[in-house]
Amino acid sequence: MYGMWYLKFKVKHSDCIYAPELERLKLSIFFYHIGSYVRNDYIYTSSIQKLVGESKKIQKYIQYLKKHEKIVKIEAYGDVIFVLARHNKNLTLYESIYNPILLYPSPAYLDKEGYEVIEVMCWDRKPLQDLIKGYETNRTTEYFYVLSFIEKKMNDFYISKLLPNLPRKQKGAIKLAFKLGYYNFPRNVNLDKLAKISKVSKPTFRENLRKAEAKLIPKLISE
Repeated sequence: MYGMWYLKFKVKHSDCIYAPELERLKLSIFFYHIGSYVRNDYIYTSSIQKLVGESKKIQKYIQYLKKHEKIVKIEAYGDVIFVLARHNKNLTLYESIYNPILLYPSPAYLDKEGYEVIEVMCWDRKPLQDLIKGYETNRTTEYFYVLSFIEKKMNDFYISKLLPNLPRKQKGAIKLAFKLGYYNFPRNVNLDKLAKISKVSKPTFRENLRKAEAKLIPKLISE
């Protein structure tokens, strides 16, 4: 018996915060959704974005986000940025895609043409069916195509199976960073404290963490 329903689709919609500027600058990004919450009339969403392209264009994209009315907070570290965005709660599509019942097994990919490839999972089929319907009927949807909609075994998604491939110090660094909330937005811990807990210098801890991230990210985004 299979465990979860898996949906992969390609979409382009006119009210996307990020795609129009990425298309203009000819940049692409790997977009990882890391959480959302509702406050008053808005849905707030946190994400990590890994940008791919020329550094000057990346800086222009970051400046665009800093001035955007829907971007609440942003932290930039070279070609990696952490973003807190705000969406209207009354838009059914955003309520569907950011439904807490959904899981995201890998980063979404936004290409230079403004298209997004997104993967989501759910224990039940219906929320994913509702998501498909939402995109198909949404007035801002310019393109939508289902690439895959099937049941899959849980070990197809089990991210921790990647960790044994990391050297001990790199594995320890990224597990500690995740456990203590380094990847939360806002962060619950900084590199200074993580290094102190690990009993190594800050540059050493940073190097171990970055090497671990560099090895894991390609595996997360591969087919």
